[in-house]
Amino acid sequence: MKSKYVLFITVLLTVVIIATGFCQDNTQVGLPEGAIARLGKGGINIMRFSPDGTRLAVGTDVGVWLYDVEDETGTALFTERVGQVNALAFSQDGKMLASGGLNSPGIQLWDVNTDSKHTIFVSAGSPAAIAFSQDSTTLTCLDFSIIRWNVDTGMKASDFPLWDGDTSSKVITSDSYEAAVLSQDGSSLATGTREGRIRLWDTTTGKRWMDLKGHAVVRLSNKVDMSILALAFSPDGKIIASGCIDNTVQLWDTEKGIKLATLLGHKGWVTALAFSADENTLASGDANKTIKLWDVDTHKERATLLGHKNTISTLTFAPEGTSPYSGCLASGSNDGTIRFWNPKNGEKLVTFKSGHTESVKAVAFSEDGTKLTTVAFNGIADVWDLKTKHELVAFIDGHCDSTAGAALSSDASFFARKGSKGFIAFRTHSGGHKATFRGSTPLQLWKVTTGKEISGPWQHTGNTNSLTFSPDNNMFVASIRGESIIGWHRNTGVELFRFNTGALHPRKLTFSPNGKLLTTNGTHVKTHVWDITTQRELTPPNMEKHSALAFSPDNTTLALGDTKGIVLWSVTPTGIQERDRITDKHRGFSSVLIFSPDGKILLDTRWAGIELWDTNGNDMGTLSGHTETITTLVFSHDGKTLASGSDDGTVLLWDWEKISAKSKIEQK
Repeated sequence: MKSKYVLFITVLLTVVIIATGFCQDNTQVGLPEGAIARLGKGGINIMRFSPDGTRLAVGTDVGVWLYDVEDETGTALFTERVGQVNALAFSQDGKMLASGGLNSPGIQLWDVNTDSKHTIFVSAGSPAAIAFSQDSTTLTCLDFSIIRWNVDTGMKASDFPLWDGDTSSKVITSDSYEAAVLSQDGSSLATGTREGRIRLWDTTTGKRWMDLKGHAVVRLSNKVDMSILALAFSPDGKIIASGCIDNTVQLWDTEKGIKLATLLGHKGWVTALAFSADENTLASGDANKTIKLWDVDTHKERATLLGHKNTISTLTFAPEGTSPYSGCLASGSNDGTIRFWNPKNGEKLVTFKSGHTESVKAVAFSEDGTKLTTVAFNGIADVWDLKTKHELVAFIDGHCDSTAGAALSSDASFFARKGSKGFIAFRTHSGGHKATFRGSTPLQLWKVTTGKEISGPWQHTGNTNSLTFSPDNNMFVASIRGESIIGWHRNTGVELFRFNTGALHPRKLTFSPNGKLLTTNGTHVKTHVWDITTQRELTPPNMEKHSALAFSPDNTTLALGDTKGIVLWSVTPTGIQERDRITDKHRGFSSVLIFSPDGKILLDTRWAGIELWDTNGNDMGTLSGHTETITTLVFSHDGKTLASGSDDGTVLLWDWEKISAKSKIEQK
């Protein structure tokens, strides 16, 4: 297959400019103990312009980036404890920036001129929306309740729980709404539900004063999913716009409670909305990579903006003023870029190729230890220079919305992926994502150093959900859903083995370090072991379901993780026998488990943390620093550095020698 849809970019000028401006310093900002660098900036959740339009604040899954709009440089704002940021607001005078979000340590107030943290308002939950009052003396936020803070004293001015009805005892939580937004002055709150309804609240009294039917549909008395994914108030608060998975935008009069219009034209879920400062224009973005501009008065479409390669995650208009992009529209996307547009003619003005990646799926070190390759959820592979921490190369393919499977060879020379086409929207208030897919792309194999696709029989396989390479990188293996596991010689394309699996749907494929054994495992399927050399199955009768699996470096031990803990099995020439349960700690359905290079420590994952266990079952501590589920753990070839990739869109590099030495000392 020709690789005409792939753009091989080597040391892009834009990347160099941005990297020189801020990447080098920002990889070191806000690192957790034991980490030596952070690659990537996390997926984009929200963006806000400063009142004068000279700065753009970007809230991501790991923190806040504050960009100078004119020269495109940025500064990372981090607290001691990193959390997602999906709520942002500038004070009216532009001197303060408030940030908060999922698993964040309350609301952080930053001095914009010094980039220093001014104060933190302690919050019980995860702020979903923030707004300053017109005089900047009060900060309103939506948490488990509507809280109004006195900015000068840091004390609560009021705290109103959100009740589900006037007499109900049920409190509204983040699970009760899909989207939430405060009016520009913080006086009104709107929440959108999974059923498509819109609720309006007075933040000064805590009263719910209006319910709008919104996009709600009732069919045969059963509720259907009509999730509202985006909400926006007009600057004067008199109109609210709602975007839904029904692909429509609705406009509502907030004073009369009547629907003004339904805007049709999107071919994907509406995921982002924003009004211009003069209230004449509404921008809407969708999961089909499209942005539309609407005339608020006539309800007519003005323009369609194309260019992003994945879901539009946030939109914001710059205020009119002295900024070089006065009145422009800024769009953030799951493709990792921020684009500026002229809203009058739809012209694209500039693109920040800023590295705001969503969800890292695979990581591998080069053999010489100088580079790191990562693959994101959308099949984009990036190569990083580990000395400078700069992005060197990007493989970009606009024909993949998400990956059903992705894998890198252990030397980072090759990567494989099975792509999916459809819609994906990352949820900012409760984590995870919503997705629906309409088709798939062929199974593809690429050579990283050239950016060339390698043709082979794998291109004609069926639905694939697991991929891997053999330890010597000469064998490429795929699990074909509902059929078999097939191994091919990477260079010749010759089929080396085929194991019939029937209805088996393994989540992972794992080779033993010596390449002789291949295992399949998954949360809902029994674990299986095959001998590649004899092509015989070696699965013991008492082996059950396991979400995580790892071989020791010397090939003698197999660690299996399930919801009940971790069990060690002995691997011998005569078979595989259960040996010891080293922990009974509940670990959920995490799929990531590996041994340390010396085989003495097991690294397990629980959501965003890396738990360390010795093979006797002693707890050796936890590494914290990610904000979402860890998707992969990989050691460098010299065993000195650990790389962890996460759904938060970043890779953390850890000094393994220091971490392991400290853990062993603390155990004595």
